[in-house]
Amino acid sequence: MFEMYKTLSTLDIVYAAVLAFVFLQLILNITRLGKNMSVRRNAGKEVGEYQKIEILKKCRDLFPFDTVNFRGKVITKGMKVRITTLQKRIIEGEFVGRNDMNILCVIAGQHIIAHEIDKIEDITEVNTNQENGI
Repeated sequence: MFEMYKTLSTLDIVYAAVLAFVFLQLILNITRLGKNMSVRRNAGKEVGEYQKIEILKKCRDLFPFDTVNFRGKVITKGMKVRITTLQKRIIEGEFVGRNDMNILCVIAGQHIIAHEIDKIEDITEVNTNQENGI
């Protein structure tokens, strides 16, 4: 069996080693690519509870004022509101706050929405009784 190896030249052995190295690197890169793709797919779907809390803290820091007077209506932090914009877009969610530049922040489901007060047509409080149909 060793007689077959004796017929190989040094150049043949080097070619075989380089070819084995290239195949190994190709296999490793394909497996890394598969792992990275699955991690990226899962990272977009799940936001941990800790990350949600951190995002809400940053939002409260950016919008420090708790109350807003809008055409005689007083809106306070934590109220459920329905905002109608000048473009007739309706935003429903929990009021978080306002900043110095007259921008409101509302948490609507999975989204945090900031909108200028000047471009809001109407803000109404949504009663929890209306939501439940009572």
